[in-house]
Amino acid sequence: MRILACLLLLWASLPVSAAKLMFIHSYHEGYPWVQDYRRAILGNIREPTKMTEIYLDSKRLPRDVYVKHADKAWEAIKRDKPDIILLADDNAISLLSERIAATEIPVVFLGLNTNPRDHRLQAYRQFTGILERPLFKRSLLLVDCLLPGMDRKKLLILSDNSATSRAALSPISDDFKPMKIGKLIIDFTLTNSAKEWQQAVLNAKKAGYHGIFIALYHTLMAPGGDYMKPDSIIAWTANNSPVPHFGFWDFTIGKQANAGGYVLNGYEHGILAAKQVNRLLAGESAADLGYISDSKGMFRFSRSGVARWNLSIPKEMADKAVWVD
Repeated sequence: MRILACLLLLWASLPVSAAKLMFIHSYHEGYPWVQDYRRAILGNIREPTKMTEIYLDSKRLPRDVYVKHADKAWEAIKRDKPDIILLADDNAISLLSERIAATEIPVVFLGLNTNPRDHRLQAYRQFTGILERPLFKRSLLLVDCLLPGMDRKKLLILSDNSATSRAALSPISDDFKPMKIGKLIIDFTLTNSAKEWQQAVLNAKKAGYHGIFIALYHTLMAPGGDYMKPDSIIAWTANNSPVPHFGFWDFTIGKQANAGGYVLNGYEHGILAAKQVNRLLAGESAADLGYISDSKGMFRFSRSGVARWNLSIPKEMADKAVWVD
C-alpha cells in the first residue's frame, strides 16, 4: 500500500499533458497591435499549452505571397492537428476559416473588423471569438471637446487603402464619401501611395480641415514601389502636419505619432481572447460561447502632442486617460 501511495503521489505531481495550440497571425510579429494582443494571450492562458505560431505577414507582402503562407498554414494544421486554433485579424480569418470549418478543431478568432457573415462564421459551430469594433464616433466627437471655438469642424480621416482599413472604417461609411456626424463634416482619403499621403497632410489646412484622424498607415509604398516603414510615415506626419492629428488605436498615439484619441487597446483585446481559450480548455463548447464585441475604449494622450497643439483636455477626461511620453 505504501508503494502504491507513493506511485499515486508521483503521478499527481507530473505536469498535465499540454494542449496543442496553433496561433495564426495575419500580420508580422513586430506590428504593435500583434505584440499587444499576443502578450495578453500568452500571459493569460491558464492551462499548460504547447504553442505554434505562424505569421502571414499580410501588411508587407503582396497578396499572392501571403496567400501561399496561408496555404502552408493549412498544411501545418493538417499535419499537426492542434487542439485549438487562434486566428488573428481579417486576412487569416478570410483565408483559412472555411478550410478549418471542415475539421472539428475549435477556433478562437480575434481582431475581426468585418461582419462574421462575410466569412460564413455563423455557420461554423466550432468558432468563437472577439469582434474588433473601434469606437469611431466617440473618437470623432472627442474633437468637439479638444478643438473648441468653432461651430462646425471639418475633419479628414486619412488611412492606407488596405483591406483591414476598409473593413475597419466601413462602420463610419460604406462608400467613404463626405458625411456629417452632428456638427462635424468628415472626409476620407484612403491611399497606398506615400506621395499622396504626404500631399494630403501638407494640404490639410489649406483644404479647410481643423484636424486629421490617422487610421492605419502600414501598406504605404514609395514612388519606386518600396515598402515604407510605418514608424517613418507616422513620424513624418507628426513633424509636418499643419493641424492636430488623432488616432483610433492605442499604438498610434505617442511621441512622433498622434496626439491622442479614444482608442482600442490591443492588450485588452487579447485578454478577451485568452478568456475564450481558457473556457475551451476547461471543456466548454465554442457553440455556447458566441461572439464578444470589444467596445471598451480608453482615452490616451501624448504629452508632447498635447503641448505642441496647445490642446485643452477636460479634467475629468485627463484623470481617466493613459498618458504617454
